[in-house]
Amino acid sequence: MKKLMYVLTFAAFAGAALAKEIDLRVMTDQSGDYDVAFCARPSPDTTGKPGHAFVSFSHVQASGDRDFLAIGHTVGADVSPAKAIWSYFGSPVSGLLKEERYTAIKQNCLDVNVNKADYDRAKAFTADPLAQLGISATDGVVLEAYKLGSDDCMTFLIDVANSLKSRGLHVPQRNSGELPMAYVQRLSDAN
Repeated sequence: MKKLMYVLTFAAFAGAALAKEIDLRVMTDQSGDYDVAFCARPSPDTTGKPGHAFVSFSHVQASGDRDFLAIGHTVGADVSPAKAIWSYFGSPVSGLLKEERYTAIKQNCLDVNVNKADYDRAKAFTADPLAQLGISATDGVVLEAYKLGSDDCMTFLIDVANSLKSRGLHVPQRNSGELPMAYVQRLSDAN
């Protein structure tokens, strides 16, 4: 069931009205095809949720099976919207990298086909640094401080995108106060 959910979620990403695909591969790989997609949803969306940027990782195996993960940097469950906004001016609040469970029909994505080594390097940003030390608070959750404007969903997306610069991905500088959807559109336009 989980694999089916990922396939359906990926289909929703791929079918987004504002999706663009580029190919940075320099070789074929017998283990399948690898994609890293940089996505954002509007701010606010139709449900009132604030804008958000996230990254999805997709590997279509030679058998046709797909591994899929969409992940973003967000605030912890104990952080109110007011505290999250105040973090722009004040101290960081608790945050985490977690799997995305929400998509928007109006999301904007740049889907980048990459080689396996580039995929692995980009996906390394989702790894829990504490797990390497044998410490992990919760399986599947990476705890990280969150500070709107500097250590947030867009920072995570830009860090992952920067890992693909050596392959030719053009990553524009983030503008102060820029919303996720506008940044992802500029990222897409730059490529």
